[in-house]
Amino acid sequence: MNSDKKEVLNLVNAYIQAVHTQNETDFRSLWLDEDVTLISVGNLFKGLDSVYKDFLIGGIQAKYASIDLIAEGQPSVRFLDETTAVVIFAYRTECILREDGSEYGISGLETQLLRKSGNGWKIAHLHYSKV
Repeated sequence: MNSDKKEVLNLVNAYIQAVHTQNETDFRSLWLDEDVTLISVGNLFKGLDSVYKDFLIGGIQAKYASIDLIAEGQPSVRFLDETTAVVIFAYRTECILREDGSEYGISGLETQLLRKSGNGWKIAHLHYSKV
């Protein structure tokens, strides 16, 4: 496995961990810049502030007392060129609903569009599809 692929897979794992911990510094450090986007089951979040505040905190943290994002199998990594990669993987979640403490989960596909910058590989766009 080449070093770029290892770095990309480490970024995917760091994102999964950041969703679980919801640590702002860790989460924000994974993204390319302020002009990123995220699509999650029909909702579009534009800009890193919206991705963090509206998706992660206002969406996930508000709804779930805990969440584990689990990659099912090895993510597929495709390099479009030396600075652009697409990562696709099946995921599932194991959550505890904040409202009543019940268990909840979804399954789907996740696509990450990554760009390599002076700071290594970073997320430029992320898309969740519920299956």
